Amino acid sequence: MVSAEKVRALSELASYDMEQEEQLKHIPLGEAKDTLHIYEAKTPRGSCTLFKTLMTNNCKMDCRYCVNANCSKRKAAWKYTPIELASTFMALYKKRMVQGLFLSSSIEDPISSMESILESARLLRAKMRYRGYMHLKILPGSTRDQVERAIQYADRVSINLETVSPSRLSEIASNKDFKNDILKRQAWIRSTQSRFKHSRETGSAPTRVSHVSQLMVGINGESDLDIFTLAASEYDHMKLNRMYYSAFRPVMDTHLERTSAAPIWRQNRLYQLDWLYRIYSYSRDEVQPAFSDNGFLHNTDPKVAIARTTFERPLEINGAEERDLLRVPGIGPKTAKSLAKAREKITSMAALRKHGVVLGRALPFIRINGLHQTTLASFN
Repeated sequence: MVSAEKVRALSELASYDMEQEEQLKHIPLGEAKDTLHIYEAKTPRGSCTLFKTLMTNNCKMDCRYCVNANCSKRKAAWKYTPIELASTFMALYKKRMVQGLFLSSSIEDPISSMESILESARLLRAKMRYRGYMHLKILPGSTRDQVERAIQYADRVSINLETVSPSRLSEIASNKDFKNDILKRQAWIRSTQSRFKHSRETGSAPTRVSHVSQLMVGINGESDLDIFTLAASEYDHMKLNRMYYSAFRPVMDTHLERTSAAPIWRQNRLYQLDWLYRIYSYSRDEVQPAFSDNGFLHNTDPKVAIARTTFERPLEINGAEERDLLRVPGIGPKTAKSLAKAREKITSMAALRKHGVVLGRALPFIRINGLHQTTLASFN
């Protein structure tokens, strides 16, 4: 029998690895007054209530920001066996308390710790016939065979970059090697993704396993341009599906507990810039006007900042190309496509609204039949 204290503790410790699209909630755990951390998250399968946990919080790494590191002042160490983890999750799943699993671990030994994650996943898939959503962490130092097996079990895999370069990482985690421990595992994920698809006997079409990573914002002096440049390279070369950005928050009982927190707006502006690059297909050169001379973003919408710099004159809506329309604030991909394919000429602001244009953002940058913002008051 796994104690409620262990379940609560390892779930709570996993909360330090949260993504922007996750919302933390608490549910009663057993008959005691303990509560369990669960997470409402967006996944490749849609919205999902996740049981997010560590296999163990006992760690040999010295990450200066992490409460589980061997240099932290934590008091208690907890550990699941694979059968304990699988049975605990299935009990929660059968009670409909959770819908999916996010499984990570601190590192006692890279290979044995990763093997515990994989054995838990194997038990769930092969023995307990679990077919739901599963996100598995790839641990730095795991083997190529382990990476490939994780992809066979998981819907999503991830290994966090944490920061932007080998030198930056060595400042905050001296026994992690940026190139060999992290980038090499990402390359293994990419090559395995390209040749492996699976359906997991659900009756659905085979799907490509999602590959994501995370960068901390403002942990040791890196600029927003440094962060964006690495993220863009990850999308281009590692075929990453998503990069997550996490504004640094100091954690008590760690070496960085007195370090100032990064403003949350930096994280949010990076997500907006990421969207422009990943979804709107802005080039790296196109986004440069969003950065100040020292490589940091201003606390303003990057798309607006770029448009103010790059629009020499307002864009005539009628006859505009989809790509040009997409550069207008207040016009997203669906709206740009709708406007570009419109058979009837746009003659009113009401027509723009019908196509989905956010007028308050778009009007400074567009013309309608030659009329600009100052003369649009006569439109209905």
